[in-house]
Amino acid sequence: MIDYKDSLYKVIGEKIKSRRQYLKISQLKLSEDLKQISKNIELSRSSISNMEVGRHQIPLHVLYAICQLLKLEIKDLLPSYEEIVQFATSEISNYSEYLNSNNLNKNAIKSIDEVIKNI
Repeated sequence: MIDYKDSLYKVIGEKIKSRRQYLKISQLKLSEDLKQISKNIELSRSSISNMEVGRHQIPLHVLYAICQLLKLEIKDLLPSYEEIVQFATSEISNYSEYLNSNNLNKNAIKSIDEVIKNI
């Protein structure tokens, strides 16, 4: 079991990764684009990777810049309290695996995955 804070950053990271992949943007391209839109943001490709797996706590100004590049509202990346509690109390540490473990049928999983990709 992981704690609430770790769960929060893992879910946010998974949503960023899902949207980035949906838009077919590499981690390197996202890193380069962040540098272009803000001189205060210097993130490497590996920093993007660390954010996506929840190892790096994303500063709010960086989160806003990522949302701008991924064409998202910040609220679309933030999970609900219930979503975090359920994930935090789960034995599964990967959000995608967590969705697959909730006895959902394939159509429900596909629908949730599509919603996340389209956020």
